[in-house]
Amino acid sequence: MKNFERGKGAGPHYPACVNQYAQFSQFEQLEYTVQDRYALIRLDRPEQLNAFTTKLYGEVKSALRLAAADDNVDVIVFTGTGRAFGTGGDLKEVLEKLDDPNPLALHAYDDMMPFEQIKYCEKTTIAAINGICVAGGLALACVCDVQIAARSATFGIPEARIGIASSMIPSLLFGKVSLAKLRYLLVTAKMISAEEAERIGMITEVVDDAALMDRTREVVREIGKTSPNARALYKEYINQIVPSAPSAHLYKSLTDPECREGLRAFGEKRKARF
Repeated sequence: MKNFERGKGAGPHYPACVNQYAQFSQFEQLEYTVQDRYALIRLDRPEQLNAFTTKLYGEVKSALRLAAADDNVDVIVFTGTGRAFGTGGDLKEVLEKLDDPNPLALHAYDDMMPFEQIKYCEKTTIAAINGICVAGGLALACVCDVQIAARSATFGIPEARIGIASSMIPSLLFGKVSLAKLRYLLVTAKMISAEEAERIGMITEVVDDAALMDRTREVVREIGKTSPNARALYKEYINQIVPSAPSAHLYKSLTDPECREGLRAFGEKRKARF
């Protein structure tokens, strides 16, 4: 069980509401620490390449709220444990929900997804991308304000291979990646290197693997020299001009028969029959 942990250098006091919440906050699929004016939210399902269960989505949302409420937190950093930063929805759980006769089962994803909360969080967010970054992991990275990637990290939008068309990724990459390159990545599901992701504007910068967290902490310090209110207003301005995608689009895609076939084929390691 991963418990809330106050890291070194977190500051002398937490607001009373945060102290009270911290006593009861327990995370099973991520690690949460606070130190040196930033909260670190580390996805912690390395054996599953940090695939998102509804529980992990919900824990990310809760950890974000905890960091947003903490006056000792100025920046929120997301990273992953193991070979992946984050991947798509957990295959086993997605199939279970597709087979569930309860028509509300799939809506658990709508209820738990944290991307809207991250997008509109007034605090600055950083994705420290340590490895494979695809599907939901790519959405998490792209919704952050800054993306710093290890040189060995890889990126992709593989949803079309299993019959899913998520409107979230195109909206998050709009204005960052050219439409020509975005269309190509969407329809081919091609994986690209960190260097290529930086070149096309998908991420902010690339560093050597061993330097990832050192550079992240350096950026945290750079951000700390600017006004929190000004940063929050800049986020608001940018959010006003970047399109948003309703989560209902994902629900429509997940209920398509081609998606069910694609998911089963992926799990059975065979070619999908579209």
